[in-house]
Amino acid sequence: MRVRIGIGSILALLALLVVIVVVPSVAGPADNLVANGDFEGGFGLDGVAYGWDDFDNDGEMTASWHDDTWLPVVYDGAHSQLIEINTICRGASDPDRYAGIYQELSVEAGITYELCLHGMIRSLAGDPDPMSWGYTAQVGIDQDGGTDWSALAAEDWTDLPWDTVYPRTEPGEEMDSYCMNVKAESDSLTLFIRLWKKWPTAGREALLNIDAITFEG
Repeated sequence: MRVRIGIGSILALLALLVVIVVVPSVAGPADNLVANGDFEGGFGLDGVAYGWDDFDNDGEMTASWHDDTWLPVVYDGAHSQLIEINTICRGASDPDRYAGIYQELSVEAGITYELCLHGMIRSLAGDPDPMSWGYTAQVGIDQDGGTDWSALAAEDWTDLPWDTVYPRTEPGEEMDSYCMNVKAESDSLTLFIRLWKKWPTAGREALLNIDAITFEG
């Protein structure tokens, strides 16, 4: 018996194979609520990892996001998310410039979760701003699942104790780590991670690499 396969069926099969190959998987381990928290699931053309969205407050700076594969700034696997605030080629800057990423998580109210992440802050060699605590990485939590980072109060942000700012091309031997407990107050929670450039200094390049983000309960 001869089975005939129409051209339409062949094209449908090819389309399915293309989708399987092209669309990355951003799902992480079953107990980790963060999608693509290890950044191994791919990045968009804007340099932001799939599963995440970006934000910044513009002004006299350039914010950008990149897929970083330089092993000294990767905690695990082959990729980390790089967030950059750049005031090079600007005659002036603004204070309190921010750039970051965020992701909405489905949680259970009343459950305490543990957030862990790894990262490193770098800047140009000879940059004096790190001596005056000019660069800080922060985690923000919106307990209502909102996506407006600027709506968070000061107490909703936690400074990550990554006090060493390494020269751009001389990173530390290993990435810094931090864990904190978060008790969910509703069934939706948004995790924000940002780089904060505090001083209105021009000619700067501040870099934050983050990797291996988990949110487990």
